[in-house]
Parts: sequence; structure tokens; C-alpha cells
Amino acid sequence: MFSLAKTAAISVLAVPFFVSSPAAAAPASYTDGPCQGSSGVTVVVDATHFAGAAVTRRCVAGDPDTAFDALSEAGFAPVHGTGQGQQGPYQYLCRIEARPSSSADPCTGFVANAPYWAYWVPDAQNASWTYAEDGVDTSDPAPGTVLGFSFGAGTATDPNQMSLTLAQAKDPNWTGS
Repeated sequence: MFSLAKTAAISVLAVPFFVSSPAAAAPASYTDGPCQGSSGVTVVVDATHFAGAAVTRRCVAGDPDTAFDALSEAGFAPVHGTGQGQQGPYQYLCRIEARPSSSADPCTGFVANAPYWAYWVPDAQNASWTYAEDGVDTSDPAPGTVLGFSFGAGTATDPNQMSLTLAQAKDPNWTGS
């Protein structure tokens, strides 16, 4: 299942990549914890794959244009990677908060069975996480949405899934225990 999801992520993200002048990074505009009600976008980064790291939840004010913008506005410093696929160059989410390190992943394309950042959204019933069908650069999260990001290879020994439920991600009193 996870290798299929990774393949889907690659095909969704395998769009022409054009180099242009870099846009100014959006300033961080967030509060710690989940958003309340239908305003803002909650961004959940599950970095528990990395030693000493935890789950971080932040509420981005307003309506970010893309999931990548939401990560930026939440202060997570996302970084794109680029690779060359069958349909040409592609861009993908390579790093969040400098994880993985550039020595662990130079961000030059997907490698089979290697860990990667997965992008999760609520399912149709808004009850649990589901793998996002759109990529971080094409997904336009509506205010009130919760976005999840987890890291892993998507294998039996290194599953790539959120370590908290969607209900926990939304709960302002959840402390990770």
C-alpha cells in the first residue's frame, strides 16, 4: 500500500518544472496548537521518525494557497527537491525543518524504498487520515482543514504514517501522551 502511495505521489508530482526567479518566502504567521473552528489551517508535522523529535501542531492564520505555503507560513521551513522522471523534471517535498539532513538526502529525486515525507489529509468523513491525492504544490487547503506530514519509507519495518489520530491532531488539549 505504501509503495503504491509513493508511486502515486511521484506521478502526481511529476509535472514540468520550470526555473523562475524565487518568490519571497511567506512570513511565518502561526500560533502553536491546532486551529479552532473553521478559520486557519492546522499543520501537523510528525517528525517522530527522527531521534529526539516530536509531533508539532501549528495553526496558520488565513487561507494559504497551497499545502507547501501552509508549511512555510507555519514556520516549518520546507524545501523542495527536484528529480528527473519518465515525464521530465519533477519537484517534491524533500525537507521539513532541515529533516532529513542534506547528507542523508541531497534532494535530487526519489530513491526506491527510501524514507520520504508523506502528505496526509482528512478522509471524506473527516474521521481519520488518508494519503493526499494532490501534491503539496497543487493542493489548496480550505480554512478549517488539517494537514499532516510524516516521514518514513512506507515499509513494514519503517511505516510512514501519522503517529497521532486526526482527532488528536484537532484536540487543543492533546499533549502527545
